[in-house]
Amino acid sequence: MVAGEPDSVRVKGINGQWIVRVVEGGRLTQQVFDIHAEAEAFAEEERHRLGLPGEPPAEELFEVKRRGGRGR
Repeated sequence: MVAGEPDSVRVKGINGQWIVRVVEGGRLTQQVFDIHAEAEAFAEEERHRLGLPGEPPAEELFEVKRRGGRGR
């Protein structure tokens, strides 16, 4: 739950994948896509379904670096 957050649809690129984050009625769902165009198409369909305005496509992919290593 993301109580109090308005309905929204966002696309974000992380580690070579595209995540579509949908908030509807205080509930969060996420879909993961390997292809940017498919993520954007899904996001637009969700915006249309929810009656939200369109947004420009997400342009950046973020690389999340994980700490790894050996114990001390």
